[in-house]
Amino acid sequence: MSSKGYRPGLNAKTLGITFLIALLVVGATALTARAFERLHEKVEQLSQVEMENLMNSIRIVQQAESLIGLGLMLSVAETQNDRRRALVELNDRTTWVRQMTEDLSKQQIDAEILHRVAEVQQELELNTRILNHLVRERINGRLGLSELENLTNVAEKNRELAGEIAVLIGYVAAIVRSDINAQSMTLQRQIKEHQQNLIALAVFIVLFALFAGIYFHITVVRRILRMQQSVEKTPVILSDFEQHGHDEIARLSQTMARYIRRIQKQEAHMKHVNQELSFLAEHDSLTGLANRRHYHAAAKRLLRQSHLPICVALCDVDHFKEVNDQRGHATGDLVLQSIANLLSQGLRETDVLSRYGGEEFATIFTIQSKQDADVIFEKLRSVVESTPIEISGQPVVWLTCSFGFAVIEGLPLSSNLTDESIKELLDYALLTADEALYEAKSMGRNRVCSTEAPITISCIKGSEENAL
Repeated sequence: MSSKGYRPGLNAKTLGITFLIALLVVGATALTARAFERLHEKVEQLSQVEMENLMNSIRIVQQAESLIGLGLMLSVAETQNDRRRALVELNDRTTWVRQMTEDLSKQQIDAEILHRVAEVQQELELNTRILNHLVRERINGRLGLSELENLTNVAEKNRELAGEIAVLIGYVAAIVRSDINAQSMTLQRQIKEHQQNLIALAVFIVLFALFAGIYFHITVVRRILRMQQSVEKTPVILSDFEQHGHDEIARLSQTMARYIRRIQKQEAHMKHVNQELSFLAEHDSLTGLANRRHYHAAAKRLLRQSHLPICVALCDVDHFKEVNDQRGHATGDLVLQSIANLLSQGLRETDVLSRYGGEEFATIFTIQSKQDADVIFEKLRSVVESTPIEISGQPVVWLTCSFGFAVIEGLPLSSNLTDESIKELLDYALLTADEALYEAKSMGRNRVCSTEAPITISCIKGSEENAL
């Protein structure tokens, strides 16, 4: 790990955000399940326990109210069978009320009321036994007036006790109903709270997912699109690529920048090589002047475009073979370079000067008149003659040049003239200039000679204009 600490990449960030979203969804699902489980428990408790308590309370009230009628039936029984039947029914109902009351007591609804119910039940059972004894004695004819009055009082007391049980259990039923209503309201409130929580959690998950989408759009999609746009630019600007950063896209951008930099460097190198090859294809490698191919192409363009007369000239270095023989070819090459520089300096930048072969140079340029060409070449001849060629470690070399030129008039040429005719015209002009050069050499060298008559297209046999 570097001193700068760990920096998570896009993979780690993607996994982290995906894990958070999944965790939120799982958490929301777990919370929802837990909430439904709690609600289910409360509903089950409400439906089973509380409703059972309420139904028991209602049944107790109903049975307590029936005890009143059973007590009356017992008190008015005329036979032993009626007494026993009423007594059995009364005992059964009393036992049932006691059992249901005990079930309510287990629920801890209201201990004080249920305790009072238990006391009243005990008193009711005691009175029921007394009432049973008195009724049996009355049926057997052994009951006096005082006992008969006591029978009436006990029966009345039983009715009061049964009524009190009904009232007390009615209170219990009211409490149970109140609890049911309270729990129902609490359940509704909890359901509403859970709904709000689920909505809030869903909104949070959506916002978080939206934030994650925006984050990935900014940190991933937009950067990739910017990289694509940078690559599609012409030319590609390296500063458009990310120069800093440690995640995958930043490293990819930096790698692409390095790759494009190498491509651009290679393209620049190839362009330089092509320029050199193009230069070498049309220039002399020794002197840097145009070669014969370039000379002919430039001459043809000039012949088609010029409105002025054109001078075509050849120059030959006098006695150059002696320099090669006496000083060597290396010295001869230096001499040729010096002669080329002297000739170039004496001509205009727009004039075409080429090394035509060996120690021979050719030039072509526009002039106003033949006299202008005489002045130019005489000046070149004089400069070469008067300029010593200094070579390190060797004696100074003095040389001269001979010039022969011809003038082409009748320009511009017809646009219908073919390239072949123009080539023939140029070749004829060069041949004429070569004849003038030969004349200069035969007259002792170091001089300028030219043809007397100008050259026109009519001088070319078989040309289109001559045929017309």
